[in-house]
Amino acid sequence: MPKALKKSIKIFLFLLLTGALMYRFFFYYDPDNQCLIRLKPSLTEWSNGNVKEGIKVLKYAVPDEYEKLCAYVDKINPNYSCGGLGGGCYISGKAPTREIDISTAYDGFLGWTAAVIAHETCHAVQHEEGRPFNETECYGIGNYVLYSAVVY
Repeated sequence: MPKALKKSIKIFLFLLLTGALMYRFFFYYDPDNQCLIRLKPSLTEWSNGNVKEGIKVLKYAVPDEYEKLCAYVDKINPNYSCGGLGGGCYISGKAPTREIDISTAYDGFLGWTAAVIAHETCHAVQHEEGRPFNETECYGIGNYVLYSAVVY
């Protein structure tokens, strides 16, 4: 086998492996629902697996809230933020505004992760629709998701 071909194969395999790792750790993609969400790197969420699994719980337990997530959120930041550990945060002045922060890796209960994702997505919807910030509405959605995840 020629040297140039060997080198090309090695480069191709390296790029393929790098792409697969980037996808696994930093993206959630659901082609059936045209849902693509970028997951930021995190010191506390080494694999972003908790976030991805929480999204899947949301998808199957409360499909309407999953659709809102896919429609209104482009990026999830799993780092500790203003919501503290076990919570989340939506900062309307943050660019881009289609980003939510969640920090639920330590908890381990995926229903809680799904509820926090839905709660922060609620704020993204409020912002996008030009409605006032309403915690009561978003806590109601989060509680509904939490209940649905337990029953699911």
